[in-house]
Amino acid sequence: MEGVIILKRITILFLCCCILLLTGCMKVVKEKQIYDVASQVQISEPAEPKEAKVPEETDDSTESDASQEKSTGEEKHPVEEIEEELTLTTAFQETIEEQLLNEVPLTAPEEFKTIRSKLYYLALGDSLTRGVGDEERKSGYTERLVEKIEASSDITEVILDNRGKRGRKSDQLLELLKKGHYDTEIQNAELITLTIGGNDIMKVVKKDLFELKRDMFDEELSDFKKRYDQILREIRMENPDVPIIMIGLYNPFSVITDEITEFESIIADWNETIENTSLKYENACFVDIQDLFDQNANLVYHSDFFHPNGYGYTIMTERIVSMMKSCQITDSSEGLIFSE
Repeated sequence: MEGVIILKRITILFLCCCILLLTGCMKVVKEKQIYDVASQVQISEPAEPKEAKVPEETDDSTESDASQEKSTGEEKHPVEEIEEELTLTTAFQETIEEQLLNEVPLTAPEEFKTIRSKLYYLALGDSLTRGVGDEERKSGYTERLVEKIEASSDITEVILDNRGKRGRKSDQLLELLKKGHYDTEIQNAELITLTIGGNDIMKVVKKDLFELKRDMFDEELSDFKKRYDQILREIRMENPDVPIIMIGLYNPFSVITDEITEFESIIADWNETIENTSLKYENACFVDIQDLFDQNANLVYHSDFFHPNGYGYTIMTERIVSMMKSCQITDSSEGLIFSE
């Protein structure tokens, strides 16, 4: 559709240039012809004769010539003939213009909206959104996602607004949203990504590190589920259509031990909660990254053994792009951000 619109515009631009060129040429020709005819008239015009006696008697031949000249009618001035010819040419030109406009309709103002150039991207969340651990200093997955969008879509510029903060928990983000802290940003956003929940789990871990029980995580999960849904509601209240990419959690303790512990199933339950919440909202997509950070076979962790390193954020971004294609995420102009 956008290719047809661009082709129409090129055709209209070409036709306008042709019409302007034709008009200019006709004007030059008209001026030159008028000048030439005027010169000829001036040259051929006889000088004033000296006074001479006009014979009183007129012969029959003179009267006959005069009557014939009168019956033939007055001849048109050469300049008038040129002007009449140019008037006909102008009328022909206008007819062509009208015909071309009928054949190639102008693009309606609404169609211009489908040609996208910029996209405002709002990133909300915790240290993963902030990009902690990224030795390449690309703000984690956010700047990498910007590069992917600009390279793989018809969006030429992505404006990134990164509001991630290290250590942020779901209750803190929800409180900010309720206070309207990000209202303007959300209203203007054409894409939102969200990472939240990792610090909620770590709160339980830090609370009683040596006597952790499954019930403690399940109880926290119940509250997290309500908060996460409220976060999505707050966003949708300000912007009903913006695409929301909801990025899941991973088990950072897998780097310490190769054994599959109960903590893996805890992370899986939390991810299932995030995914089920995403299914309640239109144009929302869950991205599972848990398998990307199992153990550390691919050296995806930073030296703190908790956050991803540059490579970890790179494969995380690739997973996000893959899921955005699978979910057929569209922006505010109802066009796919990524096409298959």
